[in-house]
Amino acid sequence: MRRSVLFLSRFMAGLWVALVGAFLFLLLSNAPSVPDAAPFASVSIKAEDGAIVHLPNKIFSCTETEQQFQCQTNIQSRLLNLSLTKGNADQYYFSDCRALYDDQAIGCQKVGQTYAPILSDIYEITDLNLSSQQLQVVKQKYWGINTLMRLGELRLTWICAGLSIGAGIIATLLTWFKPGELSKVFTSLACGFGVYRLIWSLLGGVQYDLVTPYGFTPVTWGWVVNGAAIVLGVGMALATALLLWQRLNQFTRTLISIGISAGIFSLCWLSLTWNFYNVLSFLGLEDNALVQQGYPLMWLATAISIVLAVAAAILLKVYSYQSIKKFLSLGSGIGSVALTTNFFLFVLLSLGYAD
Repeated sequence: MRRSVLFLSRFMAGLWVALVGAFLFLLLSNAPSVPDAAPFASVSIKAEDGAIVHLPNKIFSCTETEQQFQCQTNIQSRLLNLSLTKGNADQYYFSDCRALYDDQAIGCQKVGQTYAPILSDIYEITDLNLSSQQLQVVKQKYWGINTLMRLGELRLTWICAGLSIGAGIIATLLTWFKPGELSKVFTSLACGFGVYRLIWSLLGGVQYDLVTPYGFTPVTWGWVVNGAAIVLGVGMALATALLLWQRLNQFTRTLISIGISAGIFSLCWLSLTWNFYNVLSFLGLEDNALVQQGYPLMWLATAISIVLAVAAAILLKVYSYQSIKKFLSLGSGIGSVALTTNFFLFVLLSLGYAD
């Protein structure tokens, strides 16, 4: 039984890595990359029947003049030319869009803005007179961006939540059935990250008018917040590693366990508050009154986080082989969910797929 579950866990881990690799490749290869690729986030073709075909901005080659940007690409072996007139001091704010397709004027209008990763315009072009078959060919050629646009921000966050929860389940199973040095290292880093997030949240929530009388400016206080969070986070990671590898006296173990419990609480609360809504939304329960109010879910996340933090402290106090094994499984599972959640959030925000 143990070998079967361990084999299944390793298979799931390999499958998870493959899915994450494919997902990241899809995101990275279709990211807008403004302004490196083009000065706008995206362009879409709107057909007469209302069908939308999205074009990645990376296919455009752009040149800049004092008054405008000229961007060109080939669609169905014919030249599409966009002329974007600069509107004010902002280099990437445009007051007008004109488009030519095969030297014929077509419609071009701004339909929105998004962060990609700076605030950038979204354009829609019409009147290309392409047949449905031709549009389908274009859509298939740029299937990646069209798949991502069809999924939208909400479904992308669902995917991220599913991958994060999957990472936690896999890490828990692997650690439970085969604990080792790697699980100790990972749990130590996860606890350090939890303390980092906790300190950053606490100090970052302090109003500037409370610290400016002591000579701090917003910039210097930002350095203090980041510096303190990093120092304490690294310190807790090292302290956790020391506790897991060395049998310390009762007082030192208790002191370190308090900090570890704080880290576990932070990791758990961070994971639950973000993933609760995504799971409930996926299940179609986002309109539930408890979900809409927000506070019940926050209280539930807080209660669960406190219970798991106390459980971690008790397991470390007992400090037997079985209790450390349980603590490593707990820390690895929660840490995996929290770290992957933060990673995916960073990716979606940095690449412009989420606001």
